[in-house]
Amino acid sequence: MSTSKIAVATSRIRRLELPIFIVVVGLIISGATALASATGVEELALIGVVILGPSVIAILMTALLIGRPGLRHLLKKQMSLRLGGRWYLAAIFTIPALAFIAVGLRALFGGSDITPIIDYSPSAVLPEIAPILIVTLVISLGEEFGWRGYVLPRLQVRLNALQASLVLGVLWGLWHFPGFLVGQGVPLETPFWVIMLWIIPAAILITWVYNSTGSVVAAIAMHTAANISFNVFPLLPETTATGGLTTFWIFIGVVWVMTIGVVIMFGPTHLSRSKPRTTIGRGVETQMAVSSTGKLGGTVAATE
Repeated sequence: MSTSKIAVATSRIRRLELPIFIVVVGLIISGATALASATGVEELALIGVVILGPSVIAILMTALLIGRPGLRHLLKKQMSLRLGGRWYLAAIFTIPALAFIAVGLRALFGGSDITPIIDYSPSAVLPEIAPILIVTLVISLGEEFGWRGYVLPRLQVRLNALQASLVLGVLWGLWHFPGFLVGQGVPLETPFWVIMLWIIPAAILITWVYNSTGSVVAAIAMHTAANISFNVFPLLPETTATGGLTTFWIFIGVVWVMTIGVVIMFGPTHLSRSKPRTTIGRGVETQMAVSSTGKLGGTVAATE
């Protein structure tokens, strides 16, 4: 095939890269969860998250469509550890703090189903959390270079940060649906539409820490902390004594209050006070610059 034909083919793929990405990761997670259900080996579902998950597909598509500069941006520039202390705290403790508040409110108003999931004593808590931390961190690594490092910047080319987060929240939630159907990796005693009511604000909060730091590390940290929260706090029906949804509903309410507060304080355009939202356009990287009047001041191309 001639160079010109390759360029034309690549250009066509470039215009359809997000639909292609969504279809591919959807097919992979569907196949992996179906295989796990058919064989009874739940670990096989991890294939759709880690080995061939959103992060791996994002890396492959970046290599194909942008090449080395794109890979350098995705895997190096967006892996910055210079988040600042407050953003490390926000990424790691926001969701656990909201979970703690929800459980506390449930107990305060007479909830009888609040029972510890793990041993919270100082000598036991770290050994119990360590395996959970490893698994949830691996899962977050398998997802976040795809969702936040790849999809979100492309959505933010045409949409503001809040709009992009809502779209990504729906996509991210539906990506979990095959697992829900076959009983793998998703709460089974909670209606899926209720799970979506948690995933969408979570997507907004992760956009907030990602846009404010420009680092996938922040997204990985918040995603991991969120997953850990469900393993250490009695939020879901399967982890409460009565098997009810009351505590989870309280948690969803608290999360939405926090999310609305973040949108009001940081603004829906960028969900960040210090940085414009990071976008990926037809070049390697672009950022929507904000002028002194608060309006979009143009597109600044990357120079690396």
